[in-house]
Amino acid sequence: MKAPLIPENETERQCALNKTGLLNSDHEARFDRITRIARHMFSVPIALVSLIDQNRQWFKSCQGLEAKETPRNISFCGHAILSDSTLIVENALDDARFADNPLVSGAPNIRFYAGAPLHTVDGYRIGTLCLIDTQPRTLSAEQVDMLGDLAATVEELIQADEISQTSYSALESELIASRDHMASLINNMPGVTYRCLHDEHWTMLYISGQVDRVSGYVADELVGNKSVCYADLIHPDDAPAVEEVVQTAIANEVGWHLEYRIQHRDGTWRWVEERGQSVLGDVQHPMVREGFIVDITREQNTVSQLKKHHDALVLLNDIVFSSQDTLDGKINHALATARQYLQVDLAILSQIEGDVYTVRWMEAAAGAALIPGQQFMLGHTWCHFIFSADSAEERELFIANVERSEFKRHLCYQANPLGAYTGIVIEVEGQAFGTLNFSASKARVENYDDSEKFFIRLLARWLSDLLANNIHNERLSKLTAQLPGVTYQFRRFADGRTTFPFSSPQIEDFYGLTPTQAAEDAAPAYERIHPEDLEAVSASIEHSASTLAYWKATYRVQCQGNGYRWIMGHAKPERLMDGSILWHGYLHDIHEWEQARLALENNETRLRGLFEFSPIGIALNDFATGRFIDLNDALIAPTGYTRDEFVSLSYWDVTPKEYKPEEEKALASLTATGRYGPFEKEYIRKDGSRYPVRLQGMLSQEQDGRQVIWSLVEDITERHKLDQMKDQFISTVSHELRTPLTSIKGSLGLVRGGAAGILPDKAQSLINTAERNAQRLTALINDLLDMEKLVAGKMPMHLNVQRLAPLLNETVDVLQGYSEQHQVMIQVSSAWPPIWGNVDGPRLIQALTNLLSNAIKFSPQGKSVELDISSTESSIDISVRDYGPGIDPAFRDRLFQRFAQADGSDTRKLPGTGLGLAISQEICQQMGGEVGYRNAVGGGANFFILLPREYPS
Repeated sequence: MKAPLIPENETERQCALNKTGLLNSDHEARFDRITRIARHMFSVPIALVSLIDQNRQWFKSCQGLEAKETPRNISFCGHAILSDSTLIVENALDDARFADNPLVSGAPNIRFYAGAPLHTVDGYRIGTLCLIDTQPRTLSAEQVDMLGDLAATVEELIQADEISQTSYSALESELIASRDHMASLINNMPGVTYRCLHDEHWTMLYISGQVDRVSGYVADELVGNKSVCYADLIHPDDAPAVEEVVQTAIANEVGWHLEYRIQHRDGTWRWVEERGQSVLGDVQHPMVREGFIVDITREQNTVSQLKKHHDALVLLNDIVFSSQDTLDGKINHALATARQYLQVDLAILSQIEGDVYTVRWMEAAAGAALIPGQQFMLGHTWCHFIFSADSAEERELFIANVERSEFKRHLCYQANPLGAYTGIVIEVEGQAFGTLNFSASKARVENYDDSEKFFIRLLARWLSDLLANNIHNERLSKLTAQLPGVTYQFRRFADGRTTFPFSSPQIEDFYGLTPTQAAEDAAPAYERIHPEDLEAVSASIEHSASTLAYWKATYRVQCQGNGYRWIMGHAKPERLMDGSILWHGYLHDIHEWEQARLALENNETRLRGLFEFSPIGIALNDFATGRFIDLNDALIAPTGYTRDEFVSLSYWDVTPKEYKPEEEKALASLTATGRYGPFEKEYIRKDGSRYPVRLQGMLSQEQDGRQVIWSLVEDITERHKLDQMKDQFISTVSHELRTPLTSIKGSLGLVRGGAAGILPDKAQSLINTAERNAQRLTALINDLLDMEKLVAGKMPMHLNVQRLAPLLNETVDVLQGYSEQHQVMIQVSSAWPPIWGNVDGPRLIQALTNLLSNAIKFSPQGKSVELDISSTESSIDISVRDYGPGIDPAFRDRLFQRFAQADGSDTRKLPGTGLGLAISQEICQQMGGEVGYRNAVGGGANFFILLPREYPS
């Protein structure tokens, strides 16, 4: 079965059908005649006038069928209205649309169907004239036309009714509109229209029906003073003024306009506005009054209510922004203000725990029997009704007259009768805390109005927030008590008074005030501030108050038993409605940190002075970019550049290219060890000339993580000149001395050998002394020449990888006679380890000889000198250790300088040139090593030679 489709204009079609008025109407003979004719004309058992409604097909006329309607979704006519042509189904069993239709498979067992659509005046197809047979059949073209003619007849009837109905509806609408318009004009007149006599009763000749809305009396009761006269309705307080205004207006022949009260039938008073005038009447009543009376009660009540709301908000504002800082002070002030506003005898904020009602705070008239802290059973109090309620509406109670209320029989009333009562539940953090109650011994004349309820509800909400904040503050106090500083609120009122509304317990350590004392007055805190800091602190507070800028200050306060200590304060301000400023902040002790900071500042000042006035150049460079961050005048002076010019130069603008290997070596050392140098090179001046410098430096890290290089850059021009002069002098002297000294030595040797004959013993002693001094002078000249060659790089070094044990043994053999002479034994290992090094053998023996001879020379008789060698994977350590007096710490920095001697006096006991260690250092450095000194355990001196280790191929 296929359900009929819904036409695209279904909404308009349905509306057109509804307008015909045919649906659900009684059967009419004019339609029944047509269906009877159709039934006999076509010899069918069923003929219908069918109207297709929203969900059904309804039969206006029905011949041969008892049903009045069938569902639209199984109707044949639903298909027929989809087209203007007649729908003919010759055999429903052969039509897929209808073969399994319930009207085919069941009663009325439709086999044949022919339906001609019916149209409204506007052309909408609203139904059909249809023929139904239980046997299949066909219609001739003539029969189809005849069916169309009959359908046209039905259409004419429908359209005639439609036109008639439309005309009737339009006429009816016009009549209703006219009536409504007149009624509206009458009912919507601006109040009451009246005409009355010039008498003391205001006898009404006419008054409009709206008077019952104002007075509660119908017009007939007022006309002719039938039941009541209008003058009796005017409020006694207003009547004299009304009469005076009216009579004055009549005398001056002008209208009047006034406002007054009249009494409603229910006893309430209504405000009315009247505009009237005196006019000519008729023969019987020559002068009458005419006018309009408008009910303005709502406007008057609105104005009055607004004023009451305003007064309530002003009071709430006074409560919220009062100068009270403690919880008790705020609540007691609120209760006192509310009690006065509501004109009651008692105001209570209670706390209810279980079944116990406790009076926590109260304000009462003189002579009240209650006191704070007093307790009652909850069931014996008025709060019992609201505290156990579930809905918000039931958790508040307003009783203007208890005597007339249902609560008169309550136990609380029996024990303590009240005239009026109101109560509301106070909730804190979502839980019932207690109640806010107001009571009076006398009943109120009027019920609580909206403004009073509004005031009480807002007050209750504020008290809830206040108690919640207090709980939060208590929790916060417990938390902040564990902090090292003070969490606080600082408030400055418009009159200059200051308090700490909230502060953690540590405030007593800073200002000597408990949180309670601080909440009352903050002035004593100022007395604890150091006199030198007080003015700055006050100025910073003033600035923060005027600009609402974040406050931050560092100052000293006098702490109990600890003198003055540095503290730091931070706070964010806000301006309150009353003009006061409230800061929320934190104070903490920074005494040690501040002292360290001040000490650091002093150190930085000293270092800056050393930096600026140092005779040696100092530079600070960015490690990543090489850019100069800072430099002193000593660095710039020799260059010929200005500071700005020098800073803008690149590194290679002042460094000759031939020093690139040394620079790369320094960079590698800096990266590996964090230090570089010292090494010497040249800088290029602005004029292109060069000068020698000595550089050394270290890598450092700034607070921001950036790596920087501190460098010492020493101009050694003068030192080079002096060294050159000294070297030239030494060379000249050594060469000029060597020739005559050789001759002197030879002569002394001949004399000592007897060439001049046998000498007396005394002369022989003098000759021996002279020969020894000549030998010492020869050693000095040889050392000077060796030193000159080493420094100048002219002493040849023949390096080769070899075992070091033979060199150690040879050194010991060379010094064997010298050690015996000083009665000092050289102690060595029984077997040297197989250690190899890349060295010049004779030069290493020379360096070791210098170290061992010094050790022997400074060792006491009978002691020993230890010679040892050890190694790691990459280095060799040759140690020479004696048990002599050791090295004076003050002399250690000059150990390896030329001509340096610990005993530099003319009377020193031990001979020496002061060049041995310097020569040893130069030799070892040219072999890639170095000579050093370390303290010997148990006393004495310990010199060592460090060399790179090598391995045999």
